[in-house]
Amino acid sequence: MKLILILLITVSILSLLSGIAVLSGVRKGERAEGFLYFFITFFAVFWAGSIGIFLSLPESTSPETAKICALFIYLPALFMSWGLASYQTFKYKIGKFIMIFYGLFCLVLFALPLLDSSYLYSSIVLSETSGNIVNLKHNLYNILYMAYFITTCGVYMLAFLYKGRRAKNPSVKRASYITLIGFTITGVVALVFDVVLSFMGKYDTIWAGPLAMCFAWILHYYAIIKYRLLDLSGSWLKALSYVIVMSLVAIVYLIIFFVIFTGLFRVSNPSLEVILLNSIMIIIVLLLFPALNELTSYFRSLSSISEVDLVYLVKKLVLLSKSYINYFELSDFLAEHLHFQYIGILYSGKLYGSGNHNNKLSAEELKKIEKLKNKDKDIWLPFDDALKTELKSLGVEAIAELRNARGEVVGKILLGRPLGGINLSSRDLGELETALTLTAAAISSEKSLK
Repeated sequence: MKLILILLITVSILSLLSGIAVLSGVRKGERAEGFLYFFITFFAVFWAGSIGIFLSLPESTSPETAKICALFIYLPALFMSWGLASYQTFKYKIGKFIMIFYGLFCLVLFALPLLDSSYLYSSIVLSETSGNIVNLKHNLYNILYMAYFITTCGVYMLAFLYKGRRAKNPSVKRASYITLIGFTITGVVALVFDVVLSFMGKYDTIWAGPLAMCFAWILHYYAIIKYRLLDLSGSWLKALSYVIVMSLVAIVYLIIFFVIFTGLFRVSNPSLEVILLNSIMIIIVLLLFPALNELTSYFRSLSSISEVDLVYLVKKLVLLSKSYINYFELSDFLAEHLHFQYIGILYSGKLYGSGNHNNKLSAEELKKIEKLKNKDKDIWLPFDDALKTELKSLGVEAIAELRNARGEVVGKILLGRPLGGINLSSRDLGELETALTLTAAAISSEKSLK
């Protein structure tokens, strides 16, 4: 159960981080909703953590400690469920009634086991061979507990369904449905493994509910961030979101590892050394992920000569615009990723060409190119037959103005033959012109640094 304990602790941390992010980042008008979200995640931590600790208790544990751990599995979940029922309903008149009704229901269910634990269970069995079990009583209390859990989850899901159906804003509608999907998955898994099966005496899979909680918190947090389900702010929120995503990756990895390991080797409890090795592997993969992503983007940008990867191009040109530009390197970069045999940048009276960087044009010919103008709004420049002969020797087939978004001409660009036997006329000129505008913007930004 060591791995299950690690997973449950990780899920607890993940839940608490998402709650802290929402509570600390939410704006004034939505603080009540942010507080309820944090309230839910706070008690979810006790629920998940207590299950992990209870399942890991050794046989030598004292009865009092086992009792406390067993109560912590069920009692914090009552408050978590109350928060769920109130989360989207508290703004409505009927929501006030729901909060009061389930609040009183929660307090009664919470108080009875504290007064007498026999309301909840008949015995606790700690066994390394058959696993740790809480033998729940088949009495009115546990029937009411199940009804409380099922109905609070139902109210939560109905509230989001209602919000999604009534929402006029498409983003709010999508966010509501995404949240509903996440919690439906969690709710069904928790209902089956943590309520029904544990009530029937099958306790070895009770950890499935808290692990499935990942779906609810992550999809809900994603909906909050992506669709502004709550209005969050904070400069550190991006870093916290990165930690949350990395925690989720670690959980998914360990779950896959657990399933494969137990399935292949028939070992229900991997050793601590094996778990530690996999944890180190997770850290290595996460550290290498940015480099692998960059490498993938680079090769994707080179993979198709008929298309331009504008996303990669934007990323690189934005980085270039924040520092002094080496124009030879820029022409090489553009030739490589716009897929031309040659590209030359004419800037401040000097030509910076790709490849071997040889400039075969005379100063007089460069002046002629600088004087080229187009009366139309088109960036492509016409040139006479005499200049065409000289340009052909350099392998240049077209000349265009480098205009930034304000329409200012910051230079000119000379384009050779497209790679792959594709004619310039058959290239996607829309993509190419966008790329040239981005290049002009990078040069303009670099000029402002000087």
